[in-house]
Amino acid sequence: MPIKFPNLLQESWNFMRNQGNFTVTGIALLVLLQLATYYAFPRVEVSQAELQTQDAFELLAVQLIPSIISALISVFINVLLILNIKSINQGNYRHFAQNLSESLKAFLPVVLLSFFMVIPLSIGISFGGTVGQNGSLAILILPLMATGIYVFLKLCLVIYAYLLEEPRKGVFETLRFTWSLSRGKMSSLFLFCILSYLVPSLLGNFIGRIGGDVGIILSQLVSALVSLFVIVFGFRFYQLYRQI
Repeated sequence: MPIKFPNLLQESWNFMRNQGNFTVTGIALLVLLQLATYYAFPRVEVSQAELQTQDAFELLAVQLIPSIISALISVFINVLLILNIKSINQGNYRHFAQNLSESLKAFLPVVLLSFFMVIPLSIGISFGGTVGQNGSLAILILPLMATGIYVFLKLCLVIYAYLLEEPRKGVFETLRFTWSLSRGKMSSLFLFCILSYLVPSLLGNFIGRIGGDVGIILSQLVSALVSLFVIVFGFRFYQLYRQI
């Protein structure tokens, strides 16, 4: 049974329209997170001179710690959104905060699963940026990049598998289950990743060019709307993907 992506996109949008209170609350929460990240953790530009004079670990902390904190908060909010969508789908949704305790319990396993999903690709990108500057060594990074992309595709639904499967599986059991579930479905996973990661990223870069405070708020609002839509889309996709 092939997955009809246009129908899936329309169903995801209809879900957001029909669940107005959930949608408004989710977008507001995502906007607050993005604005807090933007203003509380401004991007620090480090010059070559500073790299030579300051302690490397201090510079690493300045660059990475805010990003890590923001990413962890984002993971928690995404878990809460997915569990709320699950409650709506099961017909037992009462209010937005009803899944807070379950989200806290699932937080650390989801962080670990996210790590397994993205770390091979992150390593490939990091080495690619370094080795790619040397033309004679660039060819050596291709297998690493290909492996990272392959693992990411195979595990791109691992968070949904952990949160939606009942009874809930352990971390490593979820990894094995998600990996085995992807057999023969790589084309669908590839299209899903294009729609869920590449398209929103390109759209975000385009909107992010709008200058001024109004542009910042507008870009954050659109980004939050797209982020929530992608989460709903991922939920609906996993439901159909699981039935194939």
